[in-house]
Amino acid sequence: MAKKIVKTKTVNRTGKKIVKKALVIKEKKEKVLTAEKIKSLNEKTLGTRKEVQGTRKEELEIKAKDEKKILEDKKYNLTVGLKDLLAAGCHLGHKVSKTNPKAKGNLYKAIDGIQVFDLVKTMAGLEAACNFVYNSKRNGKQIVLVGTKRQAKEVVKRVALDAGVAYITNRWLGGTITNWDQIRKTIKRYWDWKEGLEQNKFTNKTKRELLEMSKELVRIEKNIGGLAKLDKLFDVMFVVDAGGEKTAVKEASLTKVKIVGMVDTDTDPAKVDFPIPANDDNVKSVTLIVEEIGKAIKAAGVK
Repeated sequence: MAKKIVKTKTVNRTGKKIVKKALVIKEKKEKVLTAEKIKSLNEKTLGTRKEVQGTRKEELEIKAKDEKKILEDKKYNLTVGLKDLLAAGCHLGHKVSKTNPKAKGNLYKAIDGIQVFDLVKTMAGLEAACNFVYNSKRNGKQIVLVGTKRQAKEVVKRVALDAGVAYITNRWLGGTITNWDQIRKTIKRYWDWKEGLEQNKFTNKTKRELLEMSKELVRIEKNIGGLAKLDKLFDVMFVVDAGGEKTAVKEASLTKVKIVGMVDTDTDPAKVDFPIPANDDNVKSVTLIVEEIGKAIKAAGVK
């Protein structure tokens, strides 16, 4: 744009001439586009479109290859039946007064003030959960078993070690999922210190410092030792008592971690992605369910 100041003359009512300065903006005339310039612009536009289309095509091809890597779902055949669930006491719930209204759809009836599960619903829930865990493991997903209550600690740890998956049996540390970066740093420190102490690398440390490091290692192993072999955040979490593990369930629901869990009559099954309506206080009931989950993981054949 070209700018030019010009003088303008005006006449007022008395007939006197007044000279005023005014800023006049003189626009440049646009040049007419020639046929050659239009052709050049079109070629550039077409070239850009082809580049974009080519990039998009490559992205789609990569995505298609990734999708092919995902194995098709297969059905896992349960090794237990209704009689096994009944013998293990999976059908026994809490008192009627402690019943969660949203759990009524999984109940058969109340006997002597105690709610009784519909074992057909329990069987369906267990089958769906095992199928999901089985196919998740087949596709390389990371799974963790969580059971911090007395009735579950021993069987959860045993089954997890046998199936080659992570586990938590001491207590759930707040932020295990939502603050995973910090947990990962703690795991790294655990391995660095353990290796250093075993290979006598900390020669510059005093006896007191080495003793403090050993105590810290014991504490870390107690809290997150079952997660030590994880290289990334797990994808699937199985909990023995979804009602009791409220913090774990809440953290998982805020992320993409899928929840599989046992839900008793006092728990809302809607908070779990794959609920298994069953008694989560009886050792036999917990053992049967956890072992079946472990069998589904092992059947996947991927560790």
